Amino acid sequence: MMNDTELSEKCVDIVINKEIRFCGIVNNMGRQVVGAYQKGITPLVDSEEHKMCMEYSLGMFITTDLDDALGSTEYIISKRKKVTMISIPVKDYLILISVESNANEKEIIKKVLSMFKNDL
Repeated sequence: MMNDTELSEKCVDIVINKEIRFCGIVNNMGRQVVGAYQKGITPLVDSEEHKMCMEYSLGMFITTDLDDALGSTEYIISKRKKVTMISIPVKDYLILISVESNANEKEIIKKVLSMFKNDL
């Protein structure tokens, strides 16, 4: 299991991509462990709305009803008008990424998965 410093470094490395607005890592208890915003970005949601997003994404940890039949969830993309939200489960964590609406989600997911390949 990675420590908070290693997780924080990965978040900072992820937001180097200018298409990425935010990267946060949530533990299996629903608490944001670390997070990083793109420099110069103004968050679109306040802290209460941010908590709701994390709680919603936490559902990925407990929604395993179809895993036997369909396999486990690799990632979820939620396309909105202003941003696209990406949720990627990695072991005991959930990586939450907010990207610009015109970003190439598949390339971002591919890069993030490669960064965590030893932790899958």
